[in-house]
Amino acid sequence: MKILLVQPPVRDFYDTDIRLQPIGLCYIKSALNKYLPEADVLIRDYHAGHGRKTVPIPEELKYLKEYYPAADKSPFSTFHQYYHLGRSFDEIETEIDDIAPDLVGISSLFTPYYREALEIAERVKKRLNVPVIMGGPHVSEVPHEVLALPYVDYVIFGEGERPMVEFVHFLLGHVNIEEVPNLGYKKDGTLCFNPAMENYPIDELPIPDLSSLPDERYQLAGIPLAFMITSRGCPHRCSFCSVHTTFGNNYRRRPVESVIEEIRQRHREGRRVIDFEDDNLTFHKDEFKELCRRLIDLFPDKEMEFVAMNGISYISLDDEMLELMSQAGFTHLNLALVSSDKSVHATSKRPYSPEAYTNVVSKAFQLGLKIVSYQILGLPYESLPAMIQTLVLNSRLPVLLGASPFYLTPKSPIAMGMNLTGADYVKSRLTAMGMDSDLSTRDDIYSLFIAMRIINFLKGLDITDDADMNELLNRSWPDKRVSIGIELLKDLREEGALFFHTSKGKIQNKKFKTELFRHVIREAGYITCQNGRRIDVENLFIA
Repeated sequence: MKILLVQPPVRDFYDTDIRLQPIGLCYIKSALNKYLPEADVLIRDYHAGHGRKTVPIPEELKYLKEYYPAADKSPFSTFHQYYHLGRSFDEIETEIDDIAPDLVGISSLFTPYYREALEIAERVKKRLNVPVIMGGPHVSEVPHEVLALPYVDYVIFGEGERPMVEFVHFLLGHVNIEEVPNLGYKKDGTLCFNPAMENYPIDELPIPDLSSLPDERYQLAGIPLAFMITSRGCPHRCSFCSVHTTFGNNYRRRPVESVIEEIRQRHREGRRVIDFEDDNLTFHKDEFKELCRRLIDLFPDKEMEFVAMNGISYISLDDEMLELMSQAGFTHLNLALVSSDKSVHATSKRPYSPEAYTNVVSKAFQLGLKIVSYQILGLPYESLPAMIQTLVLNSRLPVLLGASPFYLTPKSPIAMGMNLTGADYVKSRLTAMGMDSDLSTRDDIYSLFIAMRIINFLKGLDITDDADMNELLNRSWPDKRVSIGIELLKDLREEGALFFHTSKGKIQNKKFKTELFRHVIREAGYITCQNGRRIDVENLFIA
């Protein structure tokens, strides 16, 4: 039996091009290889490494043209064109027809891109008389909606390894369909869903098979990269997160020896960067510290680099762990702060300790780690002053600001009781720039998003001593990009307006709220750069 597993292309204003490795499909391929070695399993990643093409913006997102009206070439730029990121649907349809699989499995990872996954399903059913099965987080969130479509024959909700293996056993006539766990199917026009069962124990899952994935498509700064997961699930239940719909409430961690074995294999394969994509990498502190000690012994000269681009909860970090991470080869620290407001953490059911956060940042900076701190902008229960408070805190610390405008995902606790539609799904993305609420507007969120880009620009300036804005604005900057940013800040000061820098000249950004940015700058007073130097910004708006 020939089984084809597909990662679809996506459509959006931008792409996170180093975070595309379809590790979930690689796990499923390994499970099928282990339990059904006679099956021929292929993975086709139609997202990474296939370029991009401008396409029309969908109707649900056309309001964003007011926010992204120009091809801004400044350091403060956001987005402009809407792209098809990956291989074209026509090419995908032709290739799948040429492969002639007996079964096609399609991953629907992210809710805003559900239409792209369904487009492939529809084209497969048009060309081939083979079963189409879909899985992934979006399917786990709304399995009935997906299965109800005429070109989807089956769905898997929750984790996929055991259900997929048992489903193929069903196709081969070894078991009845009712025995396949976590499976949705159609029977006499009725949607049927089998009970969920525990997946294979996490320590029995085989190492993901990356052999179908060309190394050149997955790199960090030109160095071959591999995704890795040391745990599944998350012990927290943050109101804005829907990870529990896939992994349940059972947080499980792989044994350290299993993780080490996989890292050894990736090293033998020539990969030199590991990106840990856990939802909560460091929750079990002692086990993670032991992993770091093993990595220090295994790679004493730091032959491997380790990152965690999915973010790490600062609550579980301490001085010893940070020292071990640095010695093991971690170079960057992505912190999931969300907000510095106590009431927001209480409402979102998220752990909170401002003292622990500032201690982690201080120690990480001392160790030379590059720090990004992620803030969610526009949580439905967070006030505008609370968002500004978090932005000001991070402006004063030696961290880059990571801005994540809030969006709803189906089956997250905060979305319970809401009747979300396909239009809502399309807006479940960072680029949708939040929504109006009683506490803030989309214009507020957009303005804070750009404010964070301006502050990051200042944090990245090559200065060797503390400085003030008057000095920086009057200095000559040989770097063209920096010079453009400085000139735009002069305009902002003198004209009270922010401009896009385009090939056709300057165009005013009419959605940017200068007074809101002015308030942020006044509250901050100073900005701490990545190198620890301070910039006095109080006089940014004083001519």
